[in-house]
Amino acid sequence: MLRGSRLLWLASIAWILTAAAAFEAPLVAGDRQAADRPPEGIPITDPTVRKACGACHAADDKQQMSRISFRRTTPEGWQETIRRMVALNGVRLDPQTAREVVRYLSNHLGLAPEEAAAAAWETERRLVDYKYAGDADTEQTCIACHSFGRILHQRRTRQEWELLVAMHRGWYPLVDFQSFRRTGPPPPDPGPDGRPADKRHPMEKAIDHLSRTFPLHTAEWAAWSASMRPPRLEGEWALSGWEPGRGPIAGRVTIAAVAGAPDEFTTTIRWTYARGGQTVARAGRAVVYTGFQWRGRSTEGSNEQTSLREVMSVDRGWQSMSGRWFTGGYDELGVDVTLTRIGRETVVTTLSRTALRRGAPGQEITFYGANLPTAADARALDLGPGVTVSRVVHAAADALTVLVDVAADAAIGPRDVFLAGAARPAALTVYDQVQHIRVTPAWNMARVGGVVFPKMLARFEAWGYHNGPDGQPDTPDDLKLDTVPATWSLEEYTATYADDDLAFVGVIDPATGVFTPNVDGPNPKRSGERNNVGDVWAVASYTPEGSTTALRARAHLLVTVPLYMRWEAPASR
Repeated sequence: MLRGSRLLWLASIAWILTAAAAFEAPLVAGDRQAADRPPEGIPITDPTVRKACGACHAADDKQQMSRISFRRTTPEGWQETIRRMVALNGVRLDPQTAREVVRYLSNHLGLAPEEAAAAAWETERRLVDYKYAGDADTEQTCIACHSFGRILHQRRTRQEWELLVAMHRGWYPLVDFQSFRRTGPPPPDPGPDGRPADKRHPMEKAIDHLSRTFPLHTAEWAAWSASMRPPRLEGEWALSGWEPGRGPIAGRVTIAAVAGAPDEFTTTIRWTYARGGQTVARAGRAVVYTGFQWRGRSTEGSNEQTSLREVMSVDRGWQSMSGRWFTGGYDELGVDVTLTRIGRETVVTTLSRTALRRGAPGQEITFYGANLPTAADARALDLGPGVTVSRVVHAAADALTVLVDVAADAAIGPRDVFLAGAARPAALTVYDQVQHIRVTPAWNMARVGGVVFPKMLARFEAWGYHNGPDGQPDTPDDLKLDTVPATWSLEEYTATYADDDLAFVGVIDPATGVFTPNVDGPNPKRSGERNNVGDVWAVASYTPEGSTTALRARAHLLVTVPLYMRWEAPASR
């Protein structure tokens, strides 16, 4: 009986793993001939990869390894594949070998800069509300379980897309019910446009769309892989960035090459918070994959609790790179960062403020960058008509602090800034009054935790706005000014009768706008012993200078359960 059950189980798995091919839509003769031809993959010549993966992935006479040679993705994608092989298929790799495999596959079966940029938010671990415009059926088929960014960072042959679907159906049979198979009756034939209805299952439509839109071979990859080389990044770089809740940062990064490893670098980092003056010193190490994908890690001293993961993209000319450095239980805490190579010219990277009030004298502003004029000469700085520099407070090569007076009749609107030959378009905005505020992000998410699972925090900022020429708020001509020191609170987001989420979800810091969720439940003090989850409003209140009326704005905050199952394992820091 047991043997018969095992045979039945094996037969069921075999059916699932070939299901995608069985449900293929009919192809015309030309397409069938193309589908019957063996796909051209990418040869794999590295002996470490062939030894580590060859036990399961056979190589043909063209040095193409099954499955592996017919897919391209990011370093994170290859890393996750190796983790899955170790966890599910019993592969044994020491850490150094695993790193070498990831490096080779990322460099030779990676993405071109244009391909990676389409979903940079995925590798930078940003919380975004992304809408895929390519095909609604494909989007709905994939996002029931994970971000569509994982799809945007894949390039495969048609056969590989089919096998990927079959793998999902084999390992996670629930996906058939969730999104892969059609639910309800088939669409009427003919359709509204008079053409025969497409009665295929969503997974079949997705395979067709993905095969056409994200093929293995692309013009972008052909061009990039032909000229790809390790970037030469050694030298001094000006750092600029923004940390939500704390504002702009500015500093310097010294990058040094690692001997014998042309794509590895060490970093010495120092930055200053422009609005508080606190300084941070860090040291780190990074690898650049595929000639442009910076993946690093840095800490303050040797304190692992301060570790930040660094995900950036290097520009083709090796003159700048940008991305995000992040941490947190869910990678929710981070800094948006840009590095600009320092040469001989003046570089302005960051301003301590982005708005000046007209009619007000003695407004202090600091310009950060490199090779700034050190002589106390106000003529080096031009902020436009009606804005004059009254005094140079401090002048150094990396920071220039001045006091400026803004005339009462200065024109309202953005101003270009010129400093010793360097230009920053629309870097400052002159205004007369903050007329409304907005909370960013407009929606946010937090996860309860702290007992079994980590907490996911949520950060908010309040931005001041001028209504612009039309005098109406929330229109395209509104002028974005600067963050304002709002007072924060929570209000109930009423979704049902006697909604009591406000009493259980957590607290928001009234000064910083940082929301800390409650512990993971269930909570015996709540009806039904529910978890401490729910919907609330994050509310900002701010009274502008010279006004007695408080401005208010709010954002939706969803406080939800921990991520009990992660489709990607969190990277070690």
